[in-house]
Amino acid sequence: MVTEAKSKGATFKEFHIDKANIYTCLAWQDSPGRQLHQAVKECILNPQHPQAQIFFNWFKNLYDL
Repeated sequence: MVTEAKSKGATFKEFHIDKANIYTCLAWQDSPGRQLHQAVKECILNPQHPQAQIFFNWFKNLYDL
């Protein structure tokens, strides 16, 4: 969906594609418009998903957790 929007003139930078994907997914949820931290706290995003593990590992490393 995000790739199609980009091809039709959406004005986000290429390196923001992951961010655009996350916020597009959040926009589809019942009660759209949640912030990323809310989605994690409310378990809308699955922290056990393999792609999420990359983020969590980066975050833990960043904050020395």
